[in-house]
Amino acid sequence: MQHSTLVDSKLSRASGLSHPKDNFDAIRLIAALIVLYGHAFPLTGTASLAIFGNSIQTIAVKVFFVISGYLVIESWRRDPSPFRYLSRRCLRIFPGLVVVILLSTFALGPVVTTLPLAEYFKLPQLSGYLQNIILKPSYALPGVFTQITYPNAVNGSLWSLPVEFAMYLLTPVVVLWGTGERIRIFIGSLVICALSLYMVRLATPQQPIVFYGTSIVSALDAAPYFFLGAAWRIAAKPQAFNTQVALLALLLLPVVPASSVAYEIGLYVVLPYAILSFSLAKPALFGWAGRLGDFSYGVYIYGFLVQQTVSFYFNTQGKPFLNFGLSVIPTLLLAAASWHLLEKKFLALKPGRRAFMKSTSQKKSAVG
Repeated sequence: MQHSTLVDSKLSRASGLSHPKDNFDAIRLIAALIVLYGHAFPLTGTASLAIFGNSIQTIAVKVFFVISGYLVIESWRRDPSPFRYLSRRCLRIFPGLVVVILLSTFALGPVVTTLPLAEYFKLPQLSGYLQNIILKPSYALPGVFTQITYPNAVNGSLWSLPVEFAMYLLTPVVVLWGTGERIRIFIGSLVICALSLYMVRLATPQQPIVFYGTSIVSALDAAPYFFLGAAWRIAAKPQAFNTQVALLALLLLPVVPASSVAYEIGLYVVLPYAILSFSLAKPALFGWAGRLGDFSYGVYIYGFLVQQTVSFYFNTQGKPFLNFGLSVIPTLLLAAASWHLLEKKFLALKPGRRAFMKSTSQKKSAVG
């Protein structure tokens, strides 16, 4: 289950949008931990917890997409250079992803596989799993996690990363250079919401529709929230967000008639507004979280893997709280290591507009 998600608030800080006086880092970390907690139920053979017509981990994934849309659209607006924009996105997504895939394949896999090592390294499942590096989801490694409660899934959270990256690619298209970006983002949001409601809630295909390893239905379930987050950034000023109104809206949402369509329409309105209200609230009670590091992406990409490893060694079938309890500390430690040893260093390489303009100016001076 999702994703990821995942865009970086640290990246947008460099553009001047997010800073220690907001709660984005804390909200993202909470969402990542909710994904971890929510996954503990299906991974132990227990019914998933649901709220607002969605599992709690799905709601958390949608939170990621809202924040990503809000921050990423501003990154593009501040520096509409396709090369620098995509470079920033790639530097956020791929370093952590590459390492978790390589560790899963060449460190964990050989230890827990039920197959002889020669056979493990020879089977095509292994090369298929490595395609996660190029954002083509594949979940099984040869002989790995084949006899646990939720078998043949090494890291189910990775499905959302290609969806998020697709949103990165669509952002410049929807709000392309020129005027009228409010109209374009409004129309784009309306279209994607309508398509999502139809495909996910009203006319769900009987046979899965898969493109490049990704379920189209799952992608359409999450994608609207990216556009809605972007729409709020373009259309509303920070003063429009109010935590009291957001809290009241969340409390009233369960009053909506209990149909999946009605709930989802309610979520389209309430969830982005509420999450952005809490993220932008003043004073920022959890602004200190960002000083520790941005661990949310690491929690997201390592959590499922750790939980399956816990299931393998400790047999947590029917014990979701035990699975979560045994998984949370190792996941946080891996996330912290990923941030401080890897992600932060690669983010330092991201191209900035000012640096680019300065370099260009120096070159002109040198030849002028």
